Amino acid sequence: MPRLSPLQRSLLLPVLVALGCPQGGDVATDADPGATADASTGATAGTGAPTTGDTGPGPTSSGTDPTGDTGDTGDTGEPPGEPSGNALDQNLLFTCDDRPALPPADLRLLDRQEWTRSVGSWTGTNLANNPLYPRASHRYSTYSDGEALDPSVLSLYLDVVGGAGTAWAIGKWDAGRVRTVIEDPECQCFLNDAAPSPECVDYFVRRYLEYGAVYRPAGDEQAAALREFADTVLAGEADVAQRPATIKRIAAAAWMTTAALYRPELGAGEPDEHGRLRLGDWELAQAIAYALTRAPAGTPSVNRYYEAGYTKGDVDGDLGDFLDAAADGTIQDPEVVAALVRAHFGGLDEERRDLLFEDRDARWWENQGEYWMATGVRAFFREWLDYAGLADKPPKVETAKTSAWWEVGTTELSYQNTVSGIYGTENTLVTQLDDMIARIVAADQDVFAQLLTSRLFYTPANAGYQEGESSISNSTADSPRVYGVAGITAQTREARWKQLPENERAGVLTHPAWLGAHSLSFENDPNLVHRGKWIREELLCQNIPDLPLNVDAMLSEASREQSARQRISEQIDADPYCAGCHQMMNPLGYPFEIYNHAGFLRIEDHGAAPNGTSVLANMPAPELDGPVTSAIDMSVRFAGSKYAKRCFVRQAFRFFAGREETMHDGCTLVAMETAYDDSDGSFAELLIALFNSDSFQTRVPE
Repeated sequence: MPRLSPLQRSLLLPVLVALGCPQGGDVATDADPGATADASTGATAGTGAPTTGDTGPGPTSSGTDPTGDTGDTGDTGEPPGEPSGNALDQNLLFTCDDRPALPPADLRLLDRQEWTRSVGSWTGTNLANNPLYPRASHRYSTYSDGEALDPSVLSLYLDVVGGAGTAWAIGKWDAGRVRTVIEDPECQCFLNDAAPSPECVDYFVRRYLEYGAVYRPAGDEQAAALREFADTVLAGEADVAQRPATIKRIAAAAWMTTAALYRPELGAGEPDEHGRLRLGDWELAQAIAYALTRAPAGTPSVNRYYEAGYTKGDVDGDLGDFLDAAADGTIQDPEVVAALVRAHFGGLDEERRDLLFEDRDARWWENQGEYWMATGVRAFFREWLDYAGLADKPPKVETAKTSAWWEVGTTELSYQNTVSGIYGTENTLVTQLDDMIARIVAADQDVFAQLLTSRLFYTPANAGYQEGESSISNSTADSPRVYGVAGITAQTREARWKQLPENERAGVLTHPAWLGAHSLSFENDPNLVHRGKWIREELLCQNIPDLPLNVDAMLSEASREQSARQRISEQIDADPYCAGCHQMMNPLGYPFEIYNHAGFLRIEDHGAAPNGTSVLANMPAPELDGPVTSAIDMSVRFAGSKYAKRCFVRQAFRFFAGREETMHDGCTLVAMETAYDDSDGSFAELLIALFNSDSFQTRVPE
């Protein structure tokens, strides 16, 4: 694996000394004794972290070479120059031939969400503001290629790592305390004794390594290194009142190591006939746990409120069944993997304990739906459909214009509140779409088609927020109207679930959160182009060529009073130079013109009736060609398409495997599709097939 340059090491070393990290002293070792790559020895992040300092592009889903040769295959395991991702021919990709899966060995840098959950703190700190953002060039946050602590990221990381032990150091009665230490009787001597015994220090150091940092058995060498540092810090204490500061220094030292910041996927044992190593027990258990939950097995059990006892997991952390399967080796049994997935991927929970670690007031929990998804499953749908960033988009102007509800007062303000969620206790459009998807995932039947056709939406309540009932009525009274729902919706889950009319909505692509996330500020902006581009690239897995540098992609100001359909058809479709690329997007975007930029159903469009008709051409499968009347009609067509379903399978592979697919993954993709089809469309069975595949469980060492 690439290493820090001498310059980078020289920049980091003084910082490690300032933190009290031993110079060259490793605080963590590899996950499995049989691991063969030296990158797993647990060197400190300054001396052994895999990094290139390269901020250039990684694998992308775009490319204009007609052969599909992007020149940069990224983290694919393919020889240089071979195509990856959307450049591949999907029909050829779903073929199981003699090519073995060749996923590359790697050390995966934790992303910011994974890191925050791993350190165990959620409140009263700035730890969630850590700088471990995924690379912007990565399609999914789970991609690991090129992720590294380069000097710029490291400098920001140093601002937060000193607080990594906060949850282990706060008092028993404080919110956010970690049960892993507070409720472990053998830790009490270290927390309270002025001069803890050597055995007490040994226990606490190993306890922190295994249940607070590396989340796998700690080797003697790494435990000894952190123990030596702990002794040094303890010797400098004036009294036991300084113990919280000592714990934080020990935690910071542990979190400056490769073993804590990077999770190994290197493989162990002897290579097979293809030169591959199989992931060790702890590597595999953590790989699946992170994929499903974005957190490690053994992730700290944090209590949000002491008296109420809100928590997940026991004193040894959450996801204990993953820990057990790793410890006894049964994680290698496909049936055990299947049972773990079925237990953790989603379901029904009136209390919504999955939301315990969300950074929100408990009032929000009871107003979300009763169905839940594992955090990793939720992240997949949010990233694939790309709706989670709705609140970060430029504000929508005249949000209800062209709809039945257009007025400057309460409807406008209520819509903005459904985006931001600032006033009241109703959840946002984003979490409402989460709830809709979670119900589909919990049912786990014909999931892909249900995603595109379901008319059962989770909508906001507005009872109690009418004029005279609340001082913020203007910001909440009309919240359901973005869905076309009139009247009063009671503050119950049953009332919030609405079966919307079949001529108004069908599936996630007609949800206001998705429509708003894929649009600009004005209702007659070229929103249809953005929506059509997403369909082509993410629902059909095809490329759209990059915009030429000499093209000014702007509609004229003179056409500002026209509808978007008029503006696009006259200025883009009629221009032969532009039409070459736009014919791949615009026909897929026109059906969405029955909605405005904010997702309200139109009743008129600049003096004419709303028009969502289109003729789909240049489609990758014959069942997709032909006329459609609206986004509803188009969604139903996609729901019945084998080609579109296969693209969905590919998107799931990318996110949960953490890399682009290659032609060597054909057998895995076939297995995922077969598992899905044979189970009547179960998303859980699709994931089980992936997690039990060679594409997920083996690695090719460098």
